[in-house]
Amino acid sequence: MSVYEELTDSQQFACRVIADHARSTTFAIADGILPGNEGRNYVLRKIMRRAIYHGREHLGLKDAFFYKVCDKVVDEMQDAYPEIGVQRDFIGKMVRIEEEKFGNTVTVGLGKLNELGVNADAGNDPELFVNIAKLYDTYGTPRDLIRVFLEENGIVFEEEDFNERFDAALQELQQQSGVGQTQRKTALSPVYAELSESVGKLNFHGYETTFLEDAEVVAIIRDEQRIDELKQGEEGLIVLRDTPFYAESGGQVGDTGSLFNSDARVKVLDTFAPVTGVNLHKSKVEQGTIKVGDKVTASVDAVKRDATRRNHTATHLVHAALREVLGTHVKQAGSVVAPGYLRFDYTHYQPLTEAEINEIEDIVNRHILENEPVNTNVMAIEEAMKSGAMALFGEKYGSDVRVLSVGDGQFSKELCGGTHVRATGDIGSLKITADEAIASGVRRIRAITGFDSFHRFREDEGLIARSLNALKTQRDNLPNAIERLQEELKRTRKEADELKMKLATGGGAGGQDSDEVREIGGVKVVAKIVDGLDKGGMRHLSDTLLARLKSGVVILGRTEEDKVSFIVRVSDDLTGKIKAGNIIKEMAETVGGRGGGRPDMAEGGGSEPIKANDAIAKALKLIEEAA
Repeated sequence: MSVYEELTDSQQFACRVIADHARSTTFAIADGILPGNEGRNYVLRKIMRRAIYHGREHLGLKDAFFYKVCDKVVDEMQDAYPEIGVQRDFIGKMVRIEEEKFGNTVTVGLGKLNELGVNADAGNDPELFVNIAKLYDTYGTPRDLIRVFLEENGIVFEEEDFNERFDAALQELQQQSGVGQTQRKTALSPVYAELSESVGKLNFHGYETTFLEDAEVVAIIRDEQRIDELKQGEEGLIVLRDTPFYAESGGQVGDTGSLFNSDARVKVLDTFAPVTGVNLHKSKVEQGTIKVGDKVTASVDAVKRDATRRNHTATHLVHAALREVLGTHVKQAGSVVAPGYLRFDYTHYQPLTEAEINEIEDIVNRHILENEPVNTNVMAIEEAMKSGAMALFGEKYGSDVRVLSVGDGQFSKELCGGTHVRATGDIGSLKITADEAIASGVRRIRAITGFDSFHRFREDEGLIARSLNALKTQRDNLPNAIERLQEELKRTRKEADELKMKLATGGGAGGQDSDEVREIGGVKVVAKIVDGLDKGGMRHLSDTLLARLKSGVVILGRTEEDKVSFIVRVSDDLTGKIKAGNIIKEMAETVGGRGGGRPDMAEGGGSEPIKANDAIAKALKLIEEAA
């Protein structure tokens, strides 16, 4: 009899869950999906956590184990699917990270369940399912674990009844917060669908040129209605039979520019395509009138287009460099290609180090300096995939696609319909300006190219020059000079704080009262306003003064612009009759604020510093009454 056959039914079920979910996890991570809180990433996290929970709860596997099962999946299936063998180490690392997180989640979840203080009577409490749904939604506490916990505390539900009530509470909670709600895209206006059928074939010439004469206006749309003309000052959407304007797609922004003829001049503000092949030119008539049937010269803003092309090709180079430096688990998760910058989202589990950023920049700039040709070929989608071209998850491709290759395609080959430079040298240079997290397992690189990177270099040089001049030092000594300046500043601040403390404890610190100790009903009291100290300094001063008194009360106040704050200290032997919290409450009310604390120490303040001395007088009266 095998070990499996000796297990109980629940244990065998747990084994089957773990095996099935380990397969799904292995292939999902190999495909670039990482556990997260949204969409497919959340689905992966749920199946991983369900498997881990079953192992911990039903098989007694308290230590990390799921990554070992996933590693076994790689052993068994890498011959048929070599890509998971290549990703073995990365898969193991991602699973271990999630397993450690979930171990903490289970521990926290059980603690939060215990805090609810449920008992057998709680089964009829309408708030019960609201509270446990919050634990599930906020802390990821598994539903099965919640149900088991309730049963152990005498609250038993039929499984169907439990699930219905749990789902209802969860749905109400998520509706209130907006979590889980699908954001629908605005429905396509019928005018666009009708347009694509009625105007015939439209032609894009933007790959070859940015300037086109005799482009026919075949339609004009305003307020989702087809019209015959646009007059000076009016805005609308213009459709051309032939256009050099690229419509926003694949992360690349739409072209801008102008349309003109002898009767009109039109500024093109943007270009987009609600229906494939129908480029809409968002336009404003600056002069004259433009009509359907007119012939115009279409001129793209070539400076912006060139900058955009540089950034688009650079995006492909960045993608390839990321995979070379970090590993083949890196997948594109979105991008924006604009004239002034590029933004590239990618799957990765931790921030880039300084060394990794430098290496990525070096790789990209090396390919730029080699001035490799950038080639585009139109081919069948099957042929493109066989050639090794990368496709983006979630993108829709037709039967024929454009394949963009840098050089011989060994470094970078992707499916892409955007506009690009003719050779990598046209990019000029690339500078990464930021690497930041945008979601669990997804990061974002921002970078600049061409003249923007030159301007950045010049700006950095200017900042360095001004810093060198201000610090009177040499370039190679700048970091040391800054460190010395910081150390000197810290030392000066420390000396200033010590001087303030000496002045405060040595008398003559200002206010109507000095450091002279007064006795009120046999209680030693020091009460005064001490400006120039921060909150920490006030506490330190109160410690010092109370230590000097040994037995007594210390009341300190400080004013700052339109507010005042106090601290009250009472020695331990007096807290039976004099409470610092009671005193600070009355003082704070006097200055229009509030306060509180323990019998031996309390803090508070308000927004009426002009009444600070009145508050101290109030405190002295309270001490007299208590003493």
